[in-house]
Amino acid sequence: MSYNSEDYFLSNDFKTLLKRFEEAENEGRFAMLDPDELVDIAEYYYNNGKADKADEIIERTLSVYPGSAAPLLFKARLALIEDKDTAKAEYFTEMIEDKTDNEYFYMKAEILLYQGKTEEADAYLKEKFDETDEEDKDYFAIDSAALFIDYDAIGTAEKWLKLSEDTDSIDYKEQAARICLENGEYEKSKKLYNELIDNDPFSTQYWNSLASSQFFSNNIEESIQSSEYSIAINPNNTAALLNKANGLYNLGNYKEALVYYKRYNKLCPNDENGEMLVGFCCLLLENYEEAIEHLRKAEKLSEPQSPSLIDIYKDWAFALCRIGRIEECMAVLDKTNLLDCDHDEILIYRGCLLAGSGYHTEARRLFLKALKRSGYSPNTFTKIAITVYESGDPAFAYSIFKNMYGFYKHWTDGYAYFAACCYDLGKTNEFLQSLDSAAKYSPKELKFLIGKLFPEGMEPKDYYKYMVDKIKRDGKI
Repeated sequence: MSYNSEDYFLSNDFKTLLKRFEEAENEGRFAMLDPDELVDIAEYYYNNGKADKADEIIERTLSVYPGSAAPLLFKARLALIEDKDTAKAEYFTEMIEDKTDNEYFYMKAEILLYQGKTEEADAYLKEKFDETDEEDKDYFAIDSAALFIDYDAIGTAEKWLKLSEDTDSIDYKEQAARICLENGEYEKSKKLYNELIDNDPFSTQYWNSLASSQFFSNNIEESIQSSEYSIAINPNNTAALLNKANGLYNLGNYKEALVYYKRYNKLCPNDENGEMLVGFCCLLLENYEEAIEHLRKAEKLSEPQSPSLIDIYKDWAFALCRIGRIEECMAVLDKTNLLDCDHDEILIYRGCLLAGSGYHTEARRLFLKALKRSGYSPNTFTKIAITVYESGDPAFAYSIFKNMYGFYKHWTDGYAYFAACCYDLGKTNEFLQSLDSAAKYSPKELKFLIGKLFPEGMEPKDYYKYMVDKIKRDGKI
């Protein structure tokens, strides 16, 4: 459950410890290790899907070391993670004998954070920090920062990290790098993770985090390379497999991405996202029957109101549509009626699938229904046009955009998609006009949609001039 636990479990120190424990088990006795060591072993078993074995070790540890912090903290965190039970977590925390242990304070704060009481957790830890000996304040501040990062309270984490003067320590750099990554300061996070890797080149956690920083800063090939280093250290590292799959997917290498999504899925068979990602990749490779199989599994793994269900049903319906099973397709979309989602958006999506299957009259009826329900809002017009474009019909999307901009002359949303439509249809003058507008109103969306048409690193504000020069030179877009 700790930040670098996976790296520790790969270390020779832990392997020696585990061997001692298992040798004692084979001899019919309980290894007389200290509580922290026994909890490390329990955590190892827990992470490897052996929760019952982990629980047995914790209970036996408590029978030997009653009131010990480490095993009780393990139970308290499981109460939060597994049972979502703050009262039970509080119960185990209060069983800790030494209530001056910093870990006791951190657990009390974590329970507050789990309840969404960030300010209370901050105030509680600040009170304990003020009582801490000077020589321990750096560690306390860094540990507190790590806890707030875990609960996405990044602003509070930054405040805590600034209380530490130990800026050259590994622990400090770890948390600083995590904060930079969360804040989108990718260059800073990459620099810090490279420094951490220089100190520990066999840390899968550092390589994975560096890969994430590179991915989010659009250095996709570098991200894949970092993931490969992590996989070389541990071929079953799920974060590395997922990072590499995402990188390959982003480069359009869906076939190879599917290999790594499947490896991730095999290691995490109860993760709905794994089944979803495999299913979506199969869609892109036009393996529709296989996609349906994985999306059906993803549905079964999902919580009843999981946000993932919307995407699962949309992709599932799309796959059914592509193999001509329209009635089943519509029935799958009916499942969204029980979800808390944008039902007008689902209505529009139904229309797109029907239009793509030749049911143009029925599709237009649904689009008109969505428009009427919205009071003919330009926002709904835009959603319809974008959905139509993403469904592979740029000509129909173009006509919707054209009519919308004729009605709503001051509407600025959707220009990036309109530019993409015009490019696909070879409408040079309209492409240049919409390109100029999209660069002003939706540059990020524009870069995402057609950035590959321009030199790497070029900003959207320079797209128009570049394209004008290119057309003058080549005579076409």
